[in-house]
Amino acid sequence: MAQDSVLDFYDTLKFEIIDFDGYDTLFTELLDDGTYATISDDDGRIPDTLDTPIVFNVYDEDDSFQWSVTLNDSYHLQELMDSTSETEAFLQILQDIREANINQFQ
Repeated sequence: MAQDSVLDFYDTLKFEIIDFDGYDTLFTELLDDGTYATISDDDGRIPDTLDTPIVFNVYDEDDSFQWSVTLNDSYHLQELMDSTSETEAFLQILQDIREANINQFQ
C-alpha cells in the first residue's frame, strides 16, 4: 500500500516508472536535449516511503550519469519543484544543494 502512495505522489510530479537496467525506476525528462532524471533511495531502488532520503540522479541524452544530489525526502523535492517553473533554475537549486552537501563533509 505504501508503494502505491509513493507512485501516486511521483505521478503528480510527472515521473513515470520505466525499466532501467532491469530495475523499475522513477524517471522524468528534464530538457529537450534528452537530459533526464531518476529518483532512488540510497540503495538505488524506488523509495518505499515519502519521508526517507532520496537521490535525484541526472543523466544526459546518451544515458551517461552526470551528477546526483541527496535530498531529505520526497516532500523536499516537491517543494523545490514548486518553487520555480524553470527547469534550469530548478537544476541550479539542486546543484547548490549538492555543493552544500559536499562542503559539509570536507
